[in-house]
Amino acid sequence: MFATALFFLSILPLALGRHSSHPTTLVTRSAPQASKNSQFFHRGGALQPAFIHFTLGLKSDSSALVKSLLDVSDPASPNYRQHLSKDEVDQLTAPAPEAVQTVTNWLQKNNITAETYSSSGDMLRIQVPFEQANALLNANFSTYVHAPTNTTMVRTLAYSLPADVSEHVTFVYPTTQFIPPPTRKPQVSVANRIPLSTKRSASKRAVNSQCAQSISPACLIELYNLPTTPASAAGNSLGVSAFDNEIANPDDLKDFLSQARPDITNGTFSVQSVDGGSDEGQGTTEANLGIQYTVGVATNVPTTLITENPPLVLTTSFGFNEEPFAEQAPELAETLCNAYAKLGARGTSVLFASGDGGVSGAQSDPSCDGAAFIPTFPATCPYITAVGSTQGINPETAAPFSAGGFSNIFARPDYQSSAVEAYLEQLGNTNGGLFNTSGRGYPDVSTQGVQFVIEVGGKLQGVDGTSASSPTFASVIALLNDQLLNAGQKQLGFLNPLLYSKGVAALNDITSGSNPGCGTQGFPAATGWDAVTGLGTPDFQKLSGVVGGGAVGGGNEGSPGGAPARQNSTDTSGQAGAGAQKN
Repeated sequence: MFATALFFLSILPLALGRHSSHPTTLVTRSAPQASKNSQFFHRGGALQPAFIHFTLGLKSDSSALVKSLLDVSDPASPNYRQHLSKDEVDQLTAPAPEAVQTVTNWLQKNNITAETYSSSGDMLRIQVPFEQANALLNANFSTYVHAPTNTTMVRTLAYSLPADVSEHVTFVYPTTQFIPPPTRKPQVSVANRIPLSTKRSASKRAVNSQCAQSISPACLIELYNLPTTPASAAGNSLGVSAFDNEIANPDDLKDFLSQARPDITNGTFSVQSVDGGSDEGQGTTEANLGIQYTVGVATNVPTTLITENPPLVLTTSFGFNEEPFAEQAPELAETLCNAYAKLGARGTSVLFASGDGGVSGAQSDPSCDGAAFIPTFPATCPYITAVGSTQGINPETAAPFSAGGFSNIFARPDYQSSAVEAYLEQLGNTNGGLFNTSGRGYPDVSTQGVQFVIEVGGKLQGVDGTSASSPTFASVIALLNDQLLNAGQKQLGFLNPLLYSKGVAALNDITSGSNPGCGTQGFPAATGWDAVTGLGTPDFQKLSGVVGGGAVGGGNEGSPGGAPARQNSTDTSGQAGAGAQKN
């Protein structure tokens, strides 16, 4: 049931309120005043759907799950990388039998049969005729439109549950959640060529100068010391999420690889459909970007678009502003975050792009000028790895659009406490009052994110955004997993406890740039972790040594153009090989 937990995100903006004579005491839940804003307007007279599909979240205790996740993800633990089985995770997160019985009895009395929507049983799904939905939930469902995106959704300003049912239900979706659709629209421009590797002596640390203007797989291979020898471990896998009718086109991939990675002669990907999704037709920017830069960087790692079963590494480049979740439905965000914790406990590394609006959210939004900064979700979930963006090669600096900051829902996890507290000390009074100083800090890491050259419909495009960065870091992790699996070891799983401890020295610290927004200069990059680039960018050779897979002789030996391995990590602070040393 992995798909139902993860891809629940994809239906938030797409899913679709007479009074009941229910004799028991009712508990009413209303939409917060903050949701009744100018972004949504009521559309009277609209044709209503025949049925509404609801998801009911049942209360369950996630503390044992989180404890187990952190235990198997901590390099200092004797249980490090001893990932849990699906059954073990389900047992840790199952709701109380009383909760299931009470809710299903209520539904059965109303002639409704529930479908279990998660393998642990903490989410149920029902299909209810429109008029019965109003009576069942004592609601008044109507059509609303999100004006900025012209997205239509059916919602109610209030609904009620019997008191004995309400105590077991965390949320009913969709009801009072006026949450704007996910956003991820990277900047696209015309590109003329794909930078390739150049032959150079091992003593030269400079990356191909063309990479300062645009990025290709060859640039990333040189910049981050990545291997190009084909991955060979059985059981390795890399997944790329796709939403909103995004399509990765195999012909575009073939043409792209023929130019960018001619040494890859069989670069392919598989497709697994979720909830009736399709991947046929002309390629689109987001999906092509994710596939071309995972297949093109994680050489020979089996890659899947729209994954049904949990891969070892999963990258997603869509997200939301956290603000409406914090105001209206924090329990919904927590449920989704716990779903990612389940994946991490089972050994999947879950990565999300941090967003492209600097401190103003998932996309640049001038409406927050003079107001508090806007975090993004799921990047703020403490059980995923959020990836920001950098630009330039000598040195790498923070990309101004790289979203980062602090959550208003999730508290700062222990694994990043010392790193974030040190940054807050450096920050002083800068941006005082505009962010939650006790919240989970993000992003965790970063990679290049400006002018990634891709092919769409036979034409080259340059793409900017953290949508490029998350697949890149995911490819690094997939290659590290390949080494571990070939050595008879377990995959990495949830990354953050490793990254914030032993991993720090294997990352290139980014110390210049900022992420402006909301009428401010945003957060500055700084020594150690910062709220623009996280802990920094990867050095594969150093990470390889840290995770115990052993260094790959020659680094990017065998890379296109015959470029030898770089002997040091990217110089981003004026000192060769400098790494974040804050915690």
